Amino acid sequence: MTQFRMLPTAIAGLIALTPTLLPLASLAEEAPTADTQVKSQPNRLTHFANGLIFETPKGFSEVKSLGNDTVGVVAQKGNRKLKIRMASLAADWLELLNMEDEELLGYLKTTYLGINAPAREYHQRRFLGQMLAGELQYKRTNRGYNIVEIYLVPLSDGSKVMLALEADTYLPIPQVENAFRTVSRTMREDPEFLKKLKKKKKR
Repeated sequence: MTQFRMLPTAIAGLIALTPTLLPLASLAEEAPTADTQVKSQPNRLTHFANGLIFETPKGFSEVKSLGNDTVGVVAQKGNRKLKIRMASLAADWLELLNMEDEELLGYLKTTYLGINAPAREYHQRRFLGQMLAGELQYKRTNRGYNIVEIYLVPLSDGSKVMLALEADTYLPIPQVENAFRTVSRTMREDPEFLKKLKKKKKR
């Protein structure tokens, strides 16, 4: 993969597109803090999807289908939405496809997200103990724009998860960034899911 240049704060790109921000009281109540090990807290929700466990601030839905073979969770205030969207990529499918990560990400963003434009910027976040570089996109909607961060998260069994962090650009920047950081810091592999996979392989 080509060298990604790091964007200091991806959400800062929202400022250019959002002269007015609407309140979103149902999202995060806590302010972003230093990047430290996070323990489950009572003002967070825990979610299980695609072999992963992750947390969000209160106000998000349960895991549900988000269409186009993706699942995830959604927080909404009026018509404005914040989504954590995932698609599972099996190890044998990835081997058959035989694409480098950059090419694969281009294919996935078109297939699952309907985005065919080159990356506007690149951003890095830590998932599962490793720093991953992802694309930053602005996706036009019928109400304006969504900012979308797209990552490929590798799992220990050789599979990967396409992860898209999506937010309406009229949502408050600090709360959007806090939600994204909460997901990235708390994400871990589901040990029960891994046990089931190992049992299937032994059969």
